[in-house]
Amino acid sequence: MTIPTYDLIVIGAGPAGLSAAAEAARLGVATLCLDKLAPGGQLINLGELQDVEEPLDGPDMAARLTDDAAVAGVEIGFGEVTALSGSGPWTVETSEGEARTARAIVIATGLNKGMLGLPNESDYEGRGLSHCAHCDGPLYAGLPVVVAGGDGWARYEAQELASLAGKVTIVDASAASSSQDIPRIAGRIVALEGSDGLQSVTVEGDRGRQTLPACAVFVYVGQSPAAEFVPDSLARDATGHIVADEEGRTAVSTVFAVGDVRAGARQSLSDAIADGQRAAQAVAAVLKKK
Repeated sequence: MTIPTYDLIVIGAGPAGLSAAAEAARLGVATLCLDKLAPGGQLINLGELQDVEEPLDGPDMAARLTDDAAVAGVEIGFGEVTALSGSGPWTVETSEGEARTARAIVIATGLNKGMLGLPNESDYEGRGLSHCAHCDGPLYAGLPVVVAGGDGWARYEAQELASLAGKVTIVDASAASSSQDIPRIAGRIVALEGSDGLQSVTVEGDRGRQTLPACAVFVYVGQSPAAEFVPDSLARDATGHIVADEEGRTAVSTVFAVGDVRAGARQSLSDAIADGQRAAQAVAAVLKKK
């Protein structure tokens, strides 16, 4: 059986991955962009975007980036990657038992969903614990909600919830995450309470403990890089992010990392797109030398 072969396989079809794939294809690199779900990544779950020049919501931007990639000649594929092996050419294997090879790899798999790390956390999944303001925010119209986390994508979610729910409060340990129009408490959530769905949370911070009424918590802390398949030859930082420079180069010359899975990446749409484009240019340059 012949294994499909490409110049480049981009693993992950979020904004960074789609941008990398499109830019690489425009530079003449035969590219497959592979994702376990629909293209768009985190964008699918976002409402109105904050850092784009025209009014667009997340799904619209996801469709635009997907169309741009298709027009550029990118092949869009589906499958959950379970193994990456080789040393160039690389073999990518999926949970469906399929294999594909490529001369270079871009890893753009983003982050796994956040966790508060509380013992009863799973009891509130679907009963007040959420990871998607666009999906679940309308359920809490007029009700108090909390956003756990204040960086990156959490800012999009907090802004959207401000137009959907009642009172929105950000709970985050970082003073850098303050917002001018949404109240913020410096601290972390240490308890979830409520017998019939979530009713309140306990926050521990520099002012001690306090209880906040909350019918929902939207969790954007405790996120881990979605890179369980990555081989040991790629260096990771203490949080599991792939170590790479600003152009996505890892310690392995034909493997690149972009977007939220990359150590030091800033969690914003514009940065993700720029990250992908820079890496694609670096990929094209490397492949021309081989």
